[in-house]
Amino acid sequence: MRIFSDSINYHCTLHQADKRLPVLLMLHGFMGSARVFKPLIEKLSFFCNPLTIDLAGHENTQTPPDAALFSAERQSAQLHSVLGRLQLERLYLYGYSMGGRLAFQLMARYPNHFSGAIIESAHCGITDESERKNRVKADYERIRIIESDFELFIENWKKHELFDNTPAEMEKLYSSVMASQKPDLMAASLRGFGAGVMPHVCDHLKESGIRLKLISGSLDETYVKRMQEIQSVNPLITLDIVEDAGHRVHAGKPAEWLRIVREFLADA
Repeated sequence: MRIFSDSINYHCTLHQADKRLPVLLMLHGFMGSARVFKPLIEKLSFFCNPLTIDLAGHENTQTPPDAALFSAERQSAQLHSVLGRLQLERLYLYGYSMGGRLAFQLMARYPNHFSGAIIESAHCGITDESERKNRVKADYERIRIIESDFELFIENWKKHELFDNTPAEMEKLYSSVMASQKPDLMAASLRGFGAGVMPHVCDHLKESGIRLKLISGSLDETYVKRMQEIQSVNPLITLDIVEDAGHRVHAGKPAEWLRIVREFLADA
């Protein structure tokens, strides 16, 4: 289905509508799309109603190349509007990487909209000003390559150490999704919602009443540390570190990922 919000024509799919089961909204990472979750949908459907969406600028969501539309505030409001029109009950939130960062923004702004959340390999914002500036600088170098040689950017992005340990079939799927993206929109995404410009919302987690499950791969040491720091601020936050998994836990260890998600939703 398509739902228009704030100049953006969102492409989303509710894969089943079993009223006995909760709904799981799934937010993909940068350069991804709902397609990367396709291998998981059938098994997810045994215990939830998966709702996938192509985020602003990505694949089948039609988006003007305006960086302002990608800001944390605008994207959060856009998705809140989309979800409001779908009128979903027992709604849970899942976000991976960039989608996880956006999930943190949604929880901070609309805490009463979600029954719980699952965040994989993401952080709630950069608090150190020097680190923020370095991340903005790095993202603008990425933007320069995106706008001058998108094929080179894709090749470099695929080789990023974060994505080591991705199985061959999933690597093929991710490569197909990356090739479908539009360079002007990927540049706008980084300008408007890069980790360096995204507001940090970590303080909101201290008082949040939302049950939150964090997932990280043991081989992704940077995000293990970041997510351990997030876990420590609130007893409602739990962390599962999946052995021999990298940044893409859902791709590298799908059976373990499905177990974690199923058990989290079953405890609701």
